[in-house]
Amino acid sequence: MDDESRFPASSVTDATMAGREIDFFFLIEHLPDGILVQRQDQVLYANPAVTALVGGREPPALAGRPFLTLFDADSQTTVANLLRDLDHLGHPSPPTEARLLRTNDKPATVELTLGTAQLDGQDTILAVVRDITQRKEAEERIRHQANYDALTGLPNRALFLDRLQHELIRARRSHSRVALMFIDLDRFKWVNDTLGHAAGDRLLQEASQRLLSCHRESDTVARLGGDEFTVILPDMAHGPHAERVAAQILRVLEQPFILEGQEAFISGSVGVTIFPDDADSVDGLLKNADSAMYHAKADGRNAYRFFTPDMHAEALEKMELEKDLHRALQRNELVIHYQPIVNLQTGQLVGAEGLLRWKHRTRGFVSPEVFVQLAEETGLSAALTEWTLRTGCSQAQKWRELGGWDFFISLNLACTRCRELSTDDKIASIFQETGLPPTALVLEVTENILSEDGARAMGMLNHLKKLGVSLWLDDFGTGYSSLSVLKKLPVSGVKIDRTFIPEVSRDPESEVLVKAIMSLAKSLGRMVIGEGVETRDQMEFLKTRGCDFAQGYHFDRPLPADEFAALVKPRKVFL
Repeated sequence: MDDESRFPASSVTDATMAGREIDFFFLIEHLPDGILVQRQDQVLYANPAVTALVGGREPPALAGRPFLTLFDADSQTTVANLLRDLDHLGHPSPPTEARLLRTNDKPATVELTLGTAQLDGQDTILAVVRDITQRKEAEERIRHQANYDALTGLPNRALFLDRLQHELIRARRSHSRVALMFIDLDRFKWVNDTLGHAAGDRLLQEASQRLLSCHRESDTVARLGGDEFTVILPDMAHGPHAERVAAQILRVLEQPFILEGQEAFISGSVGVTIFPDDADSVDGLLKNADSAMYHAKADGRNAYRFFTPDMHAEALEKMELEKDLHRALQRNELVIHYQPIVNLQTGQLVGAEGLLRWKHRTRGFVSPEVFVQLAEETGLSAALTEWTLRTGCSQAQKWRELGGWDFFISLNLACTRCRELSTDDKIASIFQETGLPPTALVLEVTENILSEDGARAMGMLNHLKKLGVSLWLDDFGTGYSSLSVLKKLPVSGVKIDRTFIPEVSRDPESEVLVKAIMSLAKSLGRMVIGEGVETRDQMEFLKTRGCDFAQGYHFDRPLPADEFAALVKPRKVFL
């Protein structure tokens, strides 16, 4: 290869262009990229841009230094290979990243391009050095943002899934086990609602540090989102190790958190699954760990559970039930049964509580304890609640017209959906559609209506009261703050929980409690309704103490609409 083709006219130091003299050395001195000239592994020349790169104000003493010593140890091999390959390439080397040493001991990331030329008849290497430190730092920030949670600094879902896949591949090769944990923080929502979202964020940050303290460097602790965390335990020879880690996680989460200057207590629910014992895929392990975590939560929280095949069967059963619940409205499988509400002083039927029932086409009646919770979890409670309101109000209006007296219907509402119905005036539109006057509807709420967003809930209740709807506080006496809630809520009636009434005739303490509840409610001007009345003695006990209304099997069981109609006309009197 001749000299000109290896390094063309750039060896000329000046030329004339358009009648003006150009000093190429002046241009090189002012280029933004660094230029280095090397011969026989010694630096002959470095322009001021190289001076800036290495951190000096004056031209650095580079002349005479071995070229490779300008780079850190990790980059020296890369640069040496570039120098060795130049003669074989026959053209400048491809741009290659390297780390240039700086006087402050903080390397600069550079893009290095090498070429050869003939100067004074000798082979000479020219190096173009471009500073890409800021670009690499920006790329690293973007990479970090894409793979790590901004709040806790833990790996996010994307990085977690990548690492889990990597650990499973490695475990298959080494015939080892991998444990996967799902961790959900119990009572996190309570912290957010009570102390505010800033306290909730601080809790997540502190919890993440506590989780990290329970694990080895080879483990991965990640945040999936919200208050859900995951842990990957690779090279796990035996189950007891995962059990020890799970127990340690519960211990560290039990310790008090100092938030907004006060102590807050939470706990954790942990689900554990093992590869390849329980599943051999990422999706299978994720489902298993999630199922085990929900079993830990259902079993009382602050616990860990290992996945078992029974959990998988239950999960499949639940999934099938969920699909059927989605279709229950379309298939007309939902019905309302009505239980009589009786005026204890006159014995007359005054209204009914509408109780939602699901008559599955093959399973028969599904327990409300099962499908109501399932509806909440799957976001179906809104549709079920609206259907219950519309159907119940429509039926109540028909009975009012049939009986010719002021029959009322009471319905239980989930507090979250109740707020939505109030906000978008769904209840007002239902009154218009069905013809039922607002005064003929009672909405039963529980004291946890204030637990999520107290101010919004109170606004909803006051809105309903202005519409003319009556409000009753259900399950009174079973919560933790019933007295303060009774004073705060704009309710006109109090329902004594059904667990107290059957005991009044044989348990002195239950009798005292019922008397106290009735006295308290009466003193605050609230109506009293007794639930679960099963015998005449229980009815007489409530009647003689001024209880207004009652319901229970002593009067009648919850009845389908066609059977209940027989009680409306003539108006049933229960003696």
